Amino acid sequence: MEIIYISAITVCLLFVSCSDMNELSDRFLKEGETTYAALPDSVAVGAGRERVQFQIFITTNRVKTTRIYWNNRADSIDLEIGNQGGVFYKTIENLPEQSYLFDLVNIDQYGNRSLPYEVSGRSLGEKYESTMINRRLVSLSANNAGNKVLVWGGMDESLDAKYTEISYTNTEDENILIEVPLSESNTLITDLKPGSLPRYRTIYIPDEMAIDVFYTDFAEGSLTYEGDYPLLKSEISIMGYSNQHDSGDNAARHALDGNYTNRWHTRVGENFPHWMVFDIGGEVPVSRFSIWPSVFGLNPGQLYDNRLPSEFSLWGRIDAPPSDNLSGEEGWTHLGNYSFEDKGGEQTFIIDNPIPVRYFKMYAPSGGNGTNLMVIGEFDIYSR
Repeated sequence: MEIIYISAITVCLLFVSCSDMNELSDRFLKEGETTYAALPDSVAVGAGRERVQFQIFITTNRVKTTRIYWNNRADSIDLEIGNQGGVFYKTIENLPEQSYLFDLVNIDQYGNRSLPYEVSGRSLGEKYESTMINRRLVSLSANNAGNKVLVWGGMDESLDAKYTEISYTNTEDENILIEVPLSESNTLITDLKPGSLPRYRTIYIPDEMAIDVFYTDFAEGSLTYEGDYPLLKSEISIMGYSNQHDSGDNAARHALDGNYTNRWHTRVGENFPHWMVFDIGGEVPVSRFSIWPSVFGLNPGQLYDNRLPSEFSLWGRIDAPPSDNLSGEEGWTHLGNYSFEDKGGEQTFIIDNPIPVRYFKMYAPSGGNGTNLMVIGEFDIYSR
């Protein structure tokens, strides 16, 4: 009896287990195996102005449609693939400016869907544009060939800024556009129309796939004095001078080094006249000359060094002057006589009839304030 009882229990358990397994098997056969469509091979998203563009790469020929979801699948759009491989593009327009997370789902001709392919992208607009800065134009100068030189400040190339665009009118009254790499520090314009100024803006490209280019507003180059371009001091050499107190803090070279806080101090005991001759390096029409009083080594309460010339003259020539008589007048063309006021800051002097010269001279016959010394902070030379 005990053996029969155990066998009955075993039969019962086997019957129940078989019933459960049959039920699972029947349900699996009824519902069928889950079939997934193929995923995209790769997806790239390019930023645009309140829009994005998808580049979708698919190799299989078993995808009929790609459905793109965003906003937590509240919005979607379809791209017809047509059961063929290749690269496919889709642009979503009118997307408010922000970053998005997109789900791409492929659907085959039988309605089977792929697992989601997740990718991020951004739509850009006014907020993005408000972060863009124009590259800084440090100076607009002229070189010794009479060409115009734009000197640029550095710019962080890790930003989306890619290059600077210059627009100008040439001597043939044509509008010219040139692209300037951010790595370029000086840009030369050889045919700028006289009386006109170049404009410039910085171009931003958000990513390699971007479908829109962004740019700052155009800014116009400016001159301190209309029509007069400062000559590049790196191209000008000092050919000679009357004397200097020493070759250190008082060296004559300080008068043209671009540093407005040092000085040229003439030698103690050497009387006027004091003079300096410049080799510009090329023939240009010198149109303006500026003198900056020194602010080096001032006494308490002193705003500038008043040991300045009371008057001076300017001279020019094309051929090289004799090295043993740089201060003489022979061979030089007189460009003008000027008076210097006893005051601080730049004083600038216009040459009324500029002529092309290569060698340029400042000659001061006398000084003011009862001293024979002359102390100068800096000279600036301008050209048309």
